[in-house]
Amino acid sequence: MRRVSLLIVGLMCLVGTASAPAMSPPVAAAGAWHLLNVPHAAGRYYGESACPTSRTCLVLVTTYGHAGVMVTTNEGRTWRNATMTGSPSGLEALSCESATVCIAVGFRGSLESKSAVVMERSTNAGLGFEPVALPASLSAPAQGDQLEAVACSADSTCVAVGQVTTSGAPPGCTPPLCTYNQPYVTYGSVVLTSSDAGATWSTSTPAGQFADAYYAACSSVGLCQVVGIGMTACVATGNGSKRCGAAGAALGESAASSPTSTSPASGGVSPPWSAEVVPHGVFALNGVTCLSATQCLAVGQSADSTLGHGVVLSTLDAGQRWRALAPPANSNSLMSISCLSSRVCIVTGGWGRQYEPVVYETTNGGTSWRIVARFPALSNLVRTSCAPGGFCLTSGTVGIGPREYGVLLAN
Repeated sequence: MRRVSLLIVGLMCLVGTASAPAMSPPVAAAGAWHLLNVPHAAGRYYGESACPTSRTCLVLVTTYGHAGVMVTTNEGRTWRNATMTGSPSGLEALSCESATVCIAVGFRGSLESKSAVVMERSTNAGLGFEPVALPASLSAPAQGDQLEAVACSADSTCVAVGQVTTSGAPPGCTPPLCTYNQPYVTYGSVVLTSSDAGATWSTSTPAGQFADAYYAACSSVGLCQVVGIGMTACVATGNGSKRCGAAGAALGESAASSPTSTSPASGGVSPPWSAEVVPHGVFALNGVTCLSATQCLAVGQSADSTLGHGVVLSTLDAGQRWRALAPPANSNSLMSISCLSSRVCIVTGGWGRQYEPVVYETTNGGTSWRIVARFPALSNLVRTSCAPGGFCLTSGTVGIGPREYGVLLAN
């Protein structure tokens, strides 16, 4: 029995930057956490990472419309670039099903004009990635099409989610749920599932819409969760935009249902998704991790970085019920979570109204938290991934505007 669930409640915006000379990273603060020796240049960003073994980690890299993957086999001391056969323009998410099989998803082209969904898969521990054939219904490029989250479990179950442009007018909107604007384009949610470690995929249409899938995670036995931007009712504003609700929502696929077809050529369809519920007052969930077939933790925020505070949610029944745990004291937006055990977890995010980037740790499953690293010289911390042996890799950024660039940190 497996269960694949989709939580939709958050919002994120990525802004490109202009070219600028290479940068020297700031001196790191904070205990054992330190900056890694990787290339730094304006417009070069590090994204999601995956650590399938105690010493091996992969991390996404984007530089001016070109995306790739870097790999380390010695806990970040040295890195090499993976071969990307498909030449993606942007990679949004990364997951490893085993020590050798890893999947990266994103898009090719321009999100502002026309783009096509992209998935690349490695079967040699990240030495090289090759394109994966996806259902034919996703082959036509359109504005904004992309895959934004992917996750795999050790039992060969994988899930990928994203958005594709669809036709039709947006639904109505009832204030005060109308909380953000976006271009007047209707995006349909697309969910892909695989039962063979990402070799073949089938499609499913969830009972709702999201604007962006933000993160995905699976346990070792097939329970998967995905968090993203929840798009409820929307209404046209009359200036080429629409104003949409961002209330929390959750969708799930029954464990008793499995895809009847996994043929990419035929666009095999998996069973429909049903609704789940997250606690009231959650504005955004930015990260999630699953520890068993029933237990997951998610982190996010109650509002924006000025008015909001950190959010930590827990489920013990595979997403049927989510409850709020006490977040770290004075925490701001919590961006990512990765756990070494059911009790020890690392969370990245902000502290205080000025949003100082920090690393939090719990050793009792989220009952209490402490700050283990502070990085006042950074703009933010984005993603973290911990290897089985305790090595953790975190991506972040320095600066704002044309001279902004990405960094990698480790414990």
